[in-house]
Amino acid sequence: MKRRIMLIAAFVSLAFAGASADDKPLFAPRPTKDAMALKKHSHGIGVFEMNIDTSSGKVKQVFVRSSTNDLFLDAAAINTFLQWRFKPRTVAVLRLPVAFGADSDTAFYPIKITTHTANRGLPAPFRDPVTAAKLWQLFPEAYGGLAH
Repeated sequence: MKRRIMLIAAFVSLAFAGASADDKPLFAPRPTKDAMALKKHSHGIGVFEMNIDTSSGKVKQVFVRSSTNDLFLDAAAINTFLQWRFKPRTVAVLRLPVAFGADSDTAFYPIKITTHTANRGLPAPFRDPVTAAKLWQLFPEAYGGLAH
């Protein structure tokens, strides 16, 4: 268990390795799966982009640039990233890959990621927390449903 925690910590620090000390978040909880995602052993990798208000350091909106292909995982990442805080006047945009393992309840940040063209993002930014049901309602085609 201790080795696993150290490995996850290494991934988090490597994800921000290219950033200066001022660019690193002041508050950055990791996305965690909700009960349904844990029960389903949901897993996936996505790319999320945060637009940060440089005057306050708060995340203004989150874009899903590449979906995890799971409603619950995308919602968890969006809602968590909306909580992140940065030092004011340091960073305006941060794009971050996020991976959820099938048997882990929290996400990690892989060092490298390749996105496939079939794995598209969602066409709208999120400014407020979102539920999996709301994602399904807004973008059913992105999660295997029929378009409206």
